[in-house]
Amino acid sequence: ILRDVPRGELRLEVCAGYSPSEKEHIRTLLQDPQAHPALAEVLRTGQSLLIPDVTYAHGQVSLRPGGDGPVRNGARSVLAVPVFYQESLAGLIFLESTEQGGALDRGVLEFVEGLSAQAAMAIGNARRYQEQLERGELLRRRADQLASVLDVSQALRSDRPLEEVLEEVAYAVQESVGFNLVLISVVEGDPPLQRRVASAGLPLAELERMKRVRQPWSIVADVMSEEFRISQSYYIPAEQQAHRARLHVYEEEAEGIEREQPGRWHPHDMLLVPLVGPGGDVRGLLSVDKPRDGRVPNRATVEVLEIFAAQAAIAIENAHLVETLQRRAETLTLFNEVSRSVTAKLELSEVLNIVVEMAPRLLVCDYSGIFLLDAESGRYVLRAASDPALVDGSAVTFAPGEGLVGAVAESGMPLAVDDVGQEPRAEPALFEGRMASVVLAPLTVGIQVVGTLCVGRREPHRFSPAEVATLSALADQVAVAVENARLFDEVRRFSQELEQRVEERTQALAEAMRELTEERDRVETLYRITSQLSISLDLDRVLNRALELVLEAVGAERAAVLMLDQNSGRLIYRAAQGTESKLPHGGRVTRFSRGEGLAGWVVEHREAAIVPDIRVDPRWIESQAGERKHRSALAVPLLVGEEVLGALLLFHAQPDYFDENHLLLVETAAIQVANAINNAELYSLIRDQAERLGSMLKAHQVEAAKSQAILEAVADGVIVADAEGRIILFNAAAERILELPREKALGRTTSEMLGLYGSQARDWMETVGRWMEQPDVYTADEYLAARLDIGNRVVSVHLAPVLIADEFLGTVSVFRDVTAEVEAERAKTEFVSTVSHELRTPMTSIKGYVDLLTMGAAGKLTREQQRFLSIVQANVDRLTVLVGDLLDISRIESGRMAISPRLMNLEMVVNQVILEMGARASEKRLLLRSDISPALPPVFADPDRVAQVLANLVTNACHYTPVSGEVVVSAYAQSEEVYVAVRDTGIGIAPEDQEKIFDRFFRADNPLVQESPGAGLGLSIVQSLVHM
Repeated sequence: ILRDVPRGELRLEVCAGYSPSEKEHIRTLLQDPQAHPALAEVLRTGQSLLIPDVTYAHGQVSLRPGGDGPVRNGARSVLAVPVFYQESLAGLIFLESTEQGGALDRGVLEFVEGLSAQAAMAIGNARRYQEQLERGELLRRRADQLASVLDVSQALRSDRPLEEVLEEVAYAVQESVGFNLVLISVVEGDPPLQRRVASAGLPLAELERMKRVRQPWSIVADVMSEEFRISQSYYIPAEQQAHRARLHVYEEEAEGIEREQPGRWHPHDMLLVPLVGPGGDVRGLLSVDKPRDGRVPNRATVEVLEIFAAQAAIAIENAHLVETLQRRAETLTLFNEVSRSVTAKLELSEVLNIVVEMAPRLLVCDYSGIFLLDAESGRYVLRAASDPALVDGSAVTFAPGEGLVGAVAESGMPLAVDDVGQEPRAEPALFEGRMASVVLAPLTVGIQVVGTLCVGRREPHRFSPAEVATLSALADQVAVAVENARLFDEVRRFSQELEQRVEERTQALAEAMRELTEERDRVETLYRITSQLSISLDLDRVLNRALELVLEAVGAERAAVLMLDQNSGRLIYRAAQGTESKLPHGGRVTRFSRGEGLAGWVVEHREAAIVPDIRVDPRWIESQAGERKHRSALAVPLLVGEEVLGALLLFHAQPDYFDENHLLLVETAAIQVANAINNAELYSLIRDQAERLGSMLKAHQVEAAKSQAILEAVADGVIVADAEGRIILFNAAAERILELPREKALGRTTSEMLGLYGSQARDWMETVGRWMEQPDVYTADEYLAARLDIGNRVVSVHLAPVLIADEFLGTVSVFRDVTAEVEAERAKTEFVSTVSHELRTPMTSIKGYVDLLTMGAAGKLTREQQRFLSIVQANVDRLTVLVGDLLDISRIESGRMAISPRLMNLEMVVNQVILEMGARASEKRLLLRSDISPALPPVFADPDRVAQVLANLVTNACHYTPVSGEVVVSAYAQSEEVYVAVRDTGIGIAPEDQEKIFDRFFRADNPLVQESPGAGLGLSIVQSLVHM
């Protein structure tokens, strides 16, 4: 007895000593071994069972059919030995003996157990061999399946019909997977329905019957529950098919048949494999039945089926795409045919009949109709229909918003109705009994709905969005055709007028062509003229060639160019063609001026003139006898911008020869000639200027060389910097004075050499920067000056900008060694100071003794002596003032005069000066007074120096003001400053002397000035004090 490992069942493998009926009895016992005591004991314990005497056994221990009595069927002893392979029960060796005396004993047990070990090895070898056979068979089947899949894939790439491809898939499944019955269905439609397409193993009549029945896919989808799912497929056992009655399936007589044993296929079992498309949606169903091995499917079998299902899904998807493409192509073909037919017809009735005839073909429907807006009634009337019985203009009409037609006309949008019976707006007379599903599209022209296109189907089958879009596109074409038909009558009414206009336009076009031809000739002539004028810049050659071309283009006999001399105003006979005499180079001056003769008139008035007959025209003045043979003339000014260069004249012997066309051509040519003349003159001017600039450049180079020599020869050091501050010139004197080699200075910036300009260098650089950024703020006499101490030498520095037309070009610095001048000035100052001190001592004695003599200390003086002493006293006072002024100048120049500013009362200082000067003013009967504004604020200044300045100014005012005059000292505040002024009624200062009044020892050439005492130092001292 061997054990079937996959099924866990025991089977009788080989036996001896048993009759056929006993063998069948043994097979029955093996179906339920637990019911047999001996078998159950061995299976439970896994140990050998030896029963030497069955007399004492409980229950039946023999495998033969049982009987009454202790000895059953002759068996005296029983031995059951288990056979193990890889630690699992592989089978049993069962022995029965009918001999008396215990034929089966321990010795037999040991012998049989040895046989059991040998049997286990034999069973292992047999199993391994069987596994190899099964594995080889599996590999063969897999190879066959892959070959079948390859064949199916090749079929998918062909253009065979879908049914043939799916039928090939079904037969491939039948042959390679092992199912005798294969059925493939397609899911299509909306709502989706299951349609059988191909099968293998199904009778042909039954297949045709099943093809005619379309089952709702929702019923099939309900069957495919998750509890039955294997991978992506569904295995539904016959025991769990309560809903089988709802399904339309093929089944043979299988009522009352029960499943033979677990794992065996039942005729009512179902294995469904969905055909899933690339988008994840179910495209069909693969169902199989009657497996050849009679077993329920395992996962490997299901996965192979799913491979074929995927191929079938791809085939369905491809067929669907091809069908969609063909349907679209057919739709486009029909649509184009409709469009061509509609656009080819101009009669409205023909257009409408074509549309209602072809619309059902285009959209696969049963009815079609067109409603048009009646202009008089404002209602939409049925004008054409595929059913002639519907066409009744008075019976089927709709107002805007009335019924389905009116609703579409009012909204201007298409409308699809899946079930007309459920639509309350559906008109019974139009739809009832004829159409179950309809779609309507508006006929729109601009913003107005001129009609409605309606199509319908007898069966309630909804229109897809693509069909609605197709109908809307057709409606647009129909709307255009309707509008075209409406316009056709208007076009026909205007045809005669249009023909007349075409005739007129044809004539106008002919005239335009003639004018265009003339214009082309003129343009060609002008092109030739322009080309010739641009060849040379020689004025004589340019003018003569231009006249030749103009004569040829116009057909004139003679041409001349007269140019205006801008200096003399005379006309110059510059070039001529058609004359016997030749003009000299440069032309010949005529006796005509601006305004004289025909050419002068043209130049003066700056406009062209056509003279039909020069003999009767007052503007013509004959100058040569040869001109009498010419009768007509054409004169055009030569203009460049606003400037008149001269005139171009043409002549012909025929009176009234020239016309407006000639004038247009010649005026255009004159523009080119004038430009050529102007270019030639500009060329000559540029050439002269180039020569002149060359001469100027040479002269400039000569002057530059001279200037360089002069700069190198002068005793003063000169440094020139460019606009960027880089030193570009450094002469030999600068090397000597500054003791700096030229090579170290050139190319460096002035900011790098601030030491050349002393302590005020940075202030100077700011000033130079201001000159550079704002050249317009520079004044002609502005410069910077300073003195530098270089060792024991004193150097004077003057710096000034170089400007041309407010453009900053750089700076020039001049260095002069003024050591000798400074020493001389210092010696002079010391000399003046010494002389002043030396003179003050004797002058004090002289003044004292003169005063004593005047007061009578030496006795009474005669009148003559008093006169002499007064002269001496006046000269001593004058000399005293002179000495004081010289001492002040000496102290100012030597820097020994100090300023001690502090807050002061200006009014008090002014009053003190007036008080001190009162006696002198009284001597000349002068009115000396002050004019000080009230609440004058304190000022910050040195009271002594302010008093000295005012005393000098008031003294001058008193000296140079005639008797009984007036001197006024005024002071007033303005903003943050206080102004002080001395005003008198004296002789004043002449304009030519005003710039000299602050010079030392200057006195104006006036008798009154010469009579007054003074040395001309007062105002110089005042200026120095103010500047301090």
